[in-house]
Amino acid sequence: MYRERTQEGFRRVSITTFNRARLVRLKGESGASAVEMALILPVLLLFLAGIMDFGLVFNNLMSMRQGIGSSVRQGIVAQPGSSSDCSITGAAGATAQTQKLICLTKTSMGLDPADSRTKISFPTTKVKGGSLILCAQYPLDSTTSLFDPLLHGILKAKVEMRIEQDLSAFGSTSETALSEGDWTWCS
Repeated sequence: MYRERTQEGFRRVSITTFNRARLVRLKGESGASAVEMALILPVLLLFLAGIMDFGLVFNNLMSMRQGIGSSVRQGIVAQPGSSSDCSITGAAGATAQTQKLICLTKTSMGLDPADSRTKISFPTTKVKGGSLILCAQYPLDSTTSLFDPLLHGILKAKVEMRIEQDLSAFGSTSETALSEGDWTWCS
């Protein structure tokens, strides 16, 4: 039994009477839920796609920064790793140690090594107290393709640290910049 409010007060109503009255009230609202869902669903899906796209871009940027920082730390103590077997684009004349540092950077970033580009430079000297600058570029794109106009370009990261060991076996070099970019920001 339910209680229903009337002008005189409350009265007891059976469940069947209560359900009948409820059906009469809802009859005029048939389809309203479907219309509301049709209006809200595209906005909700666009919002979720944006979260996914921008989250992946932020993740790529953090991976780049962490990988470059790790590589620079190895580079300033003259321990660039042992592998020089990676795709290096247009860094002709790079010393073996420099190639190893480029490959270490590409591996440390955790992104596609074929798409990333790296630049290594020494603004002053290659001995203790000087600086090692390592920069990287990676193409920026939208995973869902809904935000291509906003997410089209290049992710860039730069790390500079003081040299701790003699780096005379290293040389300044840069890979060919990505098609939409250059290395003017990395100096």
